[in-house]
Amino acid sequence: MSLLPDQWDLLEELGAAHGTEPGWLHGGHEEGDGRRRTSAVQALAREQLCELAPAGCPDFPGPRGDGGGWAARITADGVLALQYRRRRNQPVPAPRPDGAADPALVPMELLDSEMEPLRRFLAIPGLGDARVVLVRDVVEQARAVPGGRRWQLTATQEQVEAIGFVLRLEALAGTARAWHRFLREYGPPIRPAR
Repeated sequence: MSLLPDQWDLLEELGAAHGTEPGWLHGGHEEGDGRRRTSAVQALAREQLCELAPAGCPDFPGPRGDGGGWAARITADGVLALQYRRRRNQPVPAPRPDGAADPALVPMELLDSEMEPLRRFLAIPGLGDARVVLVRDVVEQARAVPGGRRWQLTATQEQVEAIGFVLRLEALAGTARAWHRFLREYGPPIRPAR
């Protein structure tokens, strides 16, 4: 599930192209490095971190072996994945376990290894994603379990999905252990927002 170094490199290129008009990055199907880039862009598209231009579009090369190459641009989730990866190696802000849990919500217990990515996500500067408020509410109301490395909280379904999204970012940028445990504990695979 983790992205490979060449996939991260291509996602960085897509992120750089995002700042220019129209934001599309082009590639070909030639031998060697071109094939690796084509494979990398297809892997990013499967993870919904980039979108490919439709085949046969006159303005862009097609994404599949039509000889013309491909054109791709980063998605909002791709931008978040890059921001999260950059933040991942920085210190995690200290937890602020203030607020009371609402007994009508779904009870959850998260490990330190699951709370840490949530705090990293919140530390991304200037993040305008709607999931920030949901994750912030979860982190602020989480309570440490005495004598353990676990956090108890209650969450709405939207908050559960936001937690799953952040743990998916962690799986893409580093380790998938927290993502897989979360899926086992809290239900079927969560579809990432587009």
